[in-house]
Amino acid sequence: MTEIETPRADFSIAPMTIDLLPAVVALEESCGLNSRGVDGYRKMLSNPGSILLVALPPIDPISPIGLFSGIVVVDELQIDNLAVSERWRSKGIGRTLLRVALTVAAGRGARVATLEVRSANPAARAFYEKERFTRVGLRKRYYADPPDDAFLLSREI
Repeated sequence: MTEIETPRADFSIAPMTIDLLPAVVALEESCGLNSRGVDGYRKMLSNPGSILLVALPPIDPISPIGLFSGIVVVDELQIDNLAVSERWRSKGIGRTLLRVALTVAAGRGARVATLEVRSANPAARAFYEKERFTRVGLRKRYYADPPDDAFLLSREI
């Protein structure tokens, strides 16, 4: 697996690989996120627009502690999921994953990044606000389990 340059010693960022997919899906589920499942990720791995990253600890480089999932469509990075294991939060992993993904997306011609975030998730909303995302829309009843609205967030890259 090719490691992506990160200035951290306590974790590394690497491209998601097929052998990590079961652990990636388990991480999503443990964080309460909707998942596309192993088969969905397998398809995304073959899509050249996909940006699929994992954060790995140095002691167990086959057990992701964070993940990023998104796709570049024309000039827009559409962010699907960003998750960090509860035990590893507040260590800069999510911020690093997001920033690496934005850099990769910019290199592929993306000029803007968009995502949906649960209206009932103030921690995620605050995180994205710190990363210069602004609310540009509302999707009523976007989430089904549990039911919730989504704020549409966007930022220039």
